[in-house]
Amino acid sequence: MEFPSIGKHCSDSTCSQLDFLPFNCQYCKQTFCQDHWRLENHTCPNKDTATQQDQRVPICPLCDKPVPIKKGEDPNIRMEQHIAAGCPEPATTTSKPIYTNSCNAKACKNRSAIPIVCQRCRLNYCLKHRLESDHACAGPQPSGKKVNGTINTNGNNSNGNWSLKGANVVRNAKAAAAAESRAAATSSGGHRSTSRTSGNDKEKCSIS
Repeated sequence: MEFPSIGKHCSDSTCSQLDFLPFNCQYCKQTFCQDHWRLENHTCPNKDTATQQDQRVPICPLCDKPVPIKKGEDPNIRMEQHIAAGCPEPATTTSKPIYTNSCNAKACKNRSAIPIVCQRCRLNYCLKHRLESDHACAGPQPSGKKVNGTINTNGNNSNGNWSLKGANVVRNAKAAAAAESRAAATSSGGHRSTSRTSGNDKEKCSIS
């Protein structure tokens, strides 16, 4: 039993089915049933225009970058290939990051583009071993110890402490030299005043 006042008939000439929840084609504005509402399932007079408008570049949901698609290529397959390849960026627009920070965890060969330094032992680690419990943190390392291409300077003999001590030594040496020069000047001045006094006494004796 049909209810003509409810729903609409499919506009496809081979169907004309009454659909209670019909769909409207956004290009030809006609009404279709569930089986013929898609552009490829009915003879749309504006199909060529619709195809040109649908040639848009999709955006990757992971890296939020456009994924170029060639003409006739399935966008779903192209998107799967893009994600499976690790969302690589086009070589013409960006350069690959330089991974120079090696992980100091035992038997780990990972490298990172940015340094991740442990606040306790002051060594660099990867994301996997960044926590103290992950790299079995042993605390501050001996000064000058070379670990995975990096030299630890966290101990008492750190570069900063050595520079401060060196500056103090230079200041002390300058102060000592200045004190010696002042003492020498005072001593020579005393000898001169003594010699002048003795000379005046001799002159007084000869006059008398």
